Amino acid sequence: MQKIRTYFLILGFTAILFLPILLKTKDNVQLSGVSEAAILPPFHLKGIWDGSFQETIETYYSENLPGRELMIKLRNQAIFSLFGKSPNKHIIIGKDHVLFELEYVLKYEKFYPPITEEFAQDLCSKLAAIQEQLKARGKEMYIFITPTKVRYYESYLPDRYLPSNHFSDSLGNYEVFSEALKQYHLPVYDSIPYINNLAQTADFPLFYRTGTHWSWILSTEVTKDFLRFLNENSQYTFPDLKMDYFPIPEPLPPDADIFHSLNLLIPPYDTYYGIRITPEFQAEERPNLFCRGGSFMGQTIGSLINNGYFNKDTYIENTEVSHNQFSQSTVFSDYSELALKQEFDQADIIIFEVNESHIPVMSFSLIDYLTEHPEFLFMPNS
Repeated sequence: MQKIRTYFLILGFTAILFLPILLKTKDNVQLSGVSEAAILPPFHLKGIWDGSFQETIETYYSENLPGRELMIKLRNQAIFSLFGKSPNKHIIIGKDHVLFELEYVLKYEKFYPPITEEFAQDLCSKLAAIQEQLKARGKEMYIFITPTKVRYYESYLPDRYLPSNHFSDSLGNYEVFSEALKQYHLPVYDSIPYINNLAQTADFPLFYRTGTHWSWILSTEVTKDFLRFLNENSQYTFPDLKMDYFPIPEPLPPDADIFHSLNLLIPPYDTYYGIRITPEFQAEERPNLFCRGGSFMGQTIGSLINNGYFNKDTYIENTEVSHNQFSQSTVFSDYSELALKQEFDQADIIIFEVNESHIPVMSFSLIDYLTEHPEFLFMPNS
C-alpha cells in the first residue's frame, strides 16, 4: 500500500512538471490585453551578483512557459464561473453577468468628486472663445456629448455600488456641465435626451452585457439624429442614412471589449447584431472635418467618415490621429507634434466629443492647449 501511494505521488508530481508541455496550445489560445514581452537577458557576472539576471530570467521563463495562455484562461474561468468574481480588477460583474468598467461606475455613482460649477464655467468660456475664433473664419464648431453604459444599466450594478457613494448630494459631471452650457451660445448635440426617449420603445440592446460601448444599432441611431442636428445648424447639407440590422453569430468590435479583457475560455454570451448603413444620396459639397474625442465617437463620427460624408478628415482619439478614412494613422505624445495650424486652416467643421464620465478631462487637454496657443485658430498669415 505504501509503495502504491508513493507511485501515485511520483506520477502526480511528474504530471505537474509536464503539465505546461501537455497544455502547450500557444498557437491556438491567445490572451487579450496589452503587455510588454519579456526579453531573454544577456549573461553578465554583475547581474548574477546583484540578482538582476536571475530575476529577469524568472520573468522571461514565466511569460514563455508552454501552455501559459491556457492555464491563465483556466484559472480565470474558474474564478468567473465557480466564485462569480472578476479575474480583472478593473471589470465589475453585475447582475445577469452584465459587465462594467470600474472607472465608469465610480465616476457615474460619484465615488469621485464631480466637477465644480467653477470648473464647468471655465471650460465653457474656453470653448466659447475657441468657437468665436473659428466662427470669425466661417468655420463651424460642435460639441457632441455621449453617455455611459451605467446610466442605462444602473439596475444591474452590484448593490454595494449604489448606496455608498461619497458625493450623493452633488450633481454629476454631466448635470453640472449641462447647466453651465445653457449660459453660453454654443452649438451642442447632446445624445442623452435622445437616447432617453429612444430607450422607452427600443427593441434592440442599447449596450451589450459584454461591452462598455454602445451597440452599433444605438450608435447608428444617434448618428442619424446627429445628421438631423447638423442639417438644422450647418451651412452644409448632409444626406440622411438608412440602417438595417440583423442577428450575427459573433460580436463585432467593440461589442465584447470588456468581456475579452477577462480572458475566459467561454465565448461572449450575448445576442449580437450587425448593421448595414446606406447614405440616401451623395452630398454635392462635402466639408473637411477635424474631430477630437474618445472611443465613443468612433461608432458615430467614424461611421460618417467611413461612408464618405467628408472631403478630408482628421480624427483624433486618445493618442492616435488618423486621416483619409482611417487609412493613415500615427501615434503622438504631445500636441506640438501635430500640425494643428494646418489642421484648423483646412477644417470646415470641428467636433469636440466628450463622454459624460470624461468631462473633467474633455479633449484630453487640447482645449487648454488651444487656449494657450490661439494663433492656431487665426487666419493664415495674420
